Amino acid sequence: MLAADPAALERRIFHALNVDGGPLLDAAARVLSSHAFGFAVAALVLLLALLRGRLAAAAVGLAVAILVSDGVGSQLLKPLFARRRPCYVLPADAVRWVGAASDVGSMPSLHAANFFAMAMLAMAIDRRLAAPMFLVALAVASSRVYLGVHWPLDVLAGACWGTAAGAVGVLAARWIDAGRRQVRARSEPEQEGRTREGR
Repeated sequence: MLAADPAALERRIFHALNVDGGPLLDAAARVLSSHAFGFAVAALVLLLALLRGRLAAAAVGLAVAILVSDGVGSQLLKPLFARRRPCYVLPADAVRWVGAASDVGSMPSLHAANFFAMAMLAMAIDRRLAAPMFLVALAVASSRVYLGVHWPLDVLAGACWGTAAGAVGVLAARWIDAGRRQVRARSEPEQEGRTREGR
């Protein structure tokens, strides 16, 4: 019977994750959901790109990915789904609400979307970053349910949307890389010609 009722199944998963994990877990979940943590992870991705000589491509890719993930997500998808957060729908005794959240729509979770988008870009920079970055994205997504501000399907939708947005960002980064290679390929013969003339 439970499997035949998706709403009941989702609520069961929600309540399994929205538990009292104690003050340390509460604090960790708030940190994972904070804007400061998001900026720190984005800065780390750009630093790693700089070390690999791909800062320009990564910066453009990250900007495009977040523009699609967060911009389109907030302006189009959230109003389209018009789903309310559990902390605003459930009775006070049926939800443990321990994180800040405005009543502006629940699906998709843009925290989940943005971190999965960054994970996609990090993986394109260096495949060895895939596992840690996707684990961080999963932790952030889980923290949203733990804090009582998102339903499980919200973060699942956010993960899917962010992965797609990240793929768009990766394409943009590769386009920048290809353009830079073409510029270098054109400039090298010119430089060789000037060197020969100088001799």
